[in-house]
Amino acid sequence: SSSSSSSSLNDRLAFTERRFLSREGLPGRQWFKHVLQAPGLYKGYGSDVFPAVMEAIRDHKPFLAQRQIQTAAERVTDAAAFLLGQ
Repeated sequence: SSSSSSSSLNDRLAFTERRFLSREGLPGRQWFKHVLQAPGLYKGYGSDVFPAVMEAIRDHKPFLAQRQIQTAAERVTDAAAFLLGQ
């Protein structure tokens, strides 16, 4: 029914954020798990978008940046599949 599909979508929307968490955490800051946002390493209280990617680029670590791009892509793909109910 429409009500149960709305409820299911609402449940998926409520829990999608968890799909952006990495088991390994950010390099050098494993306690931060979110691949889309985290406090910037060099920004005090300011935040970074795709923090592990941005930090690797700033630190001139291209191989680490590529790995972090792959991790972020996997997490975004997982979140999209979760939203679709797959």
